[in-house]
Amino acid sequence: MDLVKLIEKKKRKQELTQNEIKELIEGFTSGSVPDYQMSAFLMATWFNGMTEDEITALTASMIASGEELDTSPLGEFSADKHSTGGVGDNVSLLLAPLAAACGLKVPMLSGRGLGHTGGTLDKLEAIPGYRIDMSNEEFLDITNRVGCAIIGQNKDIAPADGKIYAMRDVTGTVDCVPLITASIMSKKLAAGPKTIVIDLKVGSGAFMTSIDAARELAESIVRVGRLWGRNMSVTFSDMSQPLGVAVGHANETIEAFEALRPEGLENAPRDLVDLTIDLVVSMLTTSGKCANTQEAEKLVRDVWSQGKAFSKMIEWVEAQGGQIDPSRPDFGLVVAPELFVVKAEQAGFVQKIDCRAIGLSLRPLNGARSSVDDKLDLSTGVEFLVAIGQELAVGQDIAIIKGYDETAGQQVASMIQNAVEISADAAGSQDLIIDKI
Repeated sequence: MDLVKLIEKKKRKQELTQNEIKELIEGFTSGSVPDYQMSAFLMATWFNGMTEDEITALTASMIASGEELDTSPLGEFSADKHSTGGVGDNVSLLLAPLAAACGLKVPMLSGRGLGHTGGTLDKLEAIPGYRIDMSNEEFLDITNRVGCAIIGQNKDIAPADGKIYAMRDVTGTVDCVPLITASIMSKKLAAGPKTIVIDLKVGSGAFMTSIDAARELAESIVRVGRLWGRNMSVTFSDMSQPLGVAVGHANETIEAFEALRPEGLENAPRDLVDLTIDLVVSMLTTSGKCANTQEAEKLVRDVWSQGKAFSKMIEWVEAQGGQIDPSRPDFGLVVAPELFVVKAEQAGFVQKIDCRAIGLSLRPLNGARSSVDDKLDLSTGVEFLVAIGQELAVGQDIAIIKGYDETAGQQVASMIQNAVEISADAAGSQDLIIDKI
């Protein structure tokens, strides 16, 4: 394969053949294609895009770089959810046991946080003993017995995606529809669930900042999923402000588990509850487990209010080695002490929130990565207490910073102040669910 010629073709907006893409991915996975040439290919793709046939070939090649799981023993109603990433997005920790309690089988592959977004795996590793690495056989066995399991993408499942994703993050090529499509769908298709629900984030804390860009991505994802015979659904949800209150790993995990208590259906952050219910309902109706939205929502609310979802969460975490104490408000997780309370410096209405900046504010606390190899302090974080449209008085609490270093805490406080725009003009609240496919 002439790599320079291949890169030249993509640079000049010429369509690559299926075999060219296959050889490129095989070479990069094996190590014969160097990082600098893959970087050039990724940037050329970012500028010039891909045809539908190229996206299909790229997805197929990334799936073929590893194993495809046989989920037939899970039965007809296997389903998974993927979020395109945001700030405070701990929905998977509620959704997996909730969907399992509703009778779905949920084999979920998740990733780590990069940049301003938090990663489900990092949240789960805040639980003492929780195992994110296991054989495919054990993963499917737990999913079948318990109803759900969440692990990391191992070297056997779409390994090409793992290598390419890490490179995209450091080459400025994350926000590229063909690359996002192939990345998401190679993992989800290799993992084998029959139904795939996508939570596609839109706004200042998302990779897709506009609804038009989000629709383009959704159409690409749905087309690929249907080519592989999957039931597909997309929810466009707002990420112009953090979801829930907790931002950071241990405190997001605690927030999710606390929300799953029966009383959490009414008392947990409203946006977190509403989005979780919406996505589980989509999983139930898209898979055919429930005949309509009304039946599905009643089932979700029943298993939540009756404590079945909370019990399922405990069963799932214990099955993967996690050690939690449900009698404690922190579930036995380590959480950093409070450093500062950020207060409003003027009265008025919250007009806008730079959601990306809120996510990045964890970096001084070692709570967010600058590069894929960064080690995180999973105990640090922020409780973000305001929302767009909310009226504030001078001195009202905006956020609580949890960490160990006062200098870092002051830096975080300044970042949060700058991220929240307050003015005298009244502002409307944001719709959480923007649209659906």
